[in-house]
Amino acid sequence: MVSSATMLSLSEPSNDFSILILAIFWYLWTFTNPKKGTTMVAALPPGPRGVPILGSIPFLGTNLHKSFSELAHRYGPIYKLWLGEKLCVVITSPSLAKQVVRDQDSVLSNRDAPIAALVASYGGIDIAWSPSGSHWRNMLKIFVREMLSNSSLDFCYHLR
Repeated sequence: MVSSATMLSLSEPSNDFSILILAIFWYLWTFTNPKKGTTMVAALPPGPRGVPILGSIPFLGTNLHKSFSELAHRYGPIYKLWLGEKLCVVITSPSLAKQVVRDQDSVLSNRDAPIAALVASYGGIDIAWSPSGSHWRNMLKIFVREMLSNSSLDFCYHLR
């Protein structure tokens, strides 16, 4: 029969090894992960926090224009808003809207298509979801020529 002193001496090297492994993992975890106060994402404009799955949707109300106006008075002309789990940046100033739509359009024009849009548009190759480029410009020309011509608008005049 093996005494307890012999059992203790047999298990000591494995204890030392497991403590060493735990110390190495703790060191790597502590010094490779960013601290709680630091963030690695770009700075976002201020905005309401929202709830985890619904975002700010329950707090908007039925009159969206009034809700957006109140948020603009509280957070300024540009603010973030969580619509569900999708982050949106709302711009309420005409000068900022001009800068986004006209001056920075090439940077901000490409957008992620939702799965339903990818299925409905054969992989996102229609005018609404295709990335900016020559294909999108050709689609826009066809759209303007076919849908916004005088004959098409006159044909749909009675519907307005």
